[in-house]
Amino acid sequence: MEETRTITLDKYDYKLMLNALNEFRNNKLEQNIDTEIIDKLIINLLNAPKNKKFLSLNKNARGKYTVEAR
Repeated sequence: MEETRTITLDKYDYKLMLNALNEFRNNKLEQNIDTEIIDKLIINLLNAPKNKKFLSLNKNARGKYTVEAR
């Protein structure tokens, strides 16, 4: 059974992770090292689903804010 982990990233962390992986990949290419695993990780990161959450004023909750996913 393959272990999976889920992390939550904001847009800045997401861009930082993509940039770091791309730099790591470029360094490996300069050293003539296979980058297939890194490529797959970058593709998985690019295809990761977005879970957009926002605060909304729920009229039924009498002025309380609730977190909803869209």
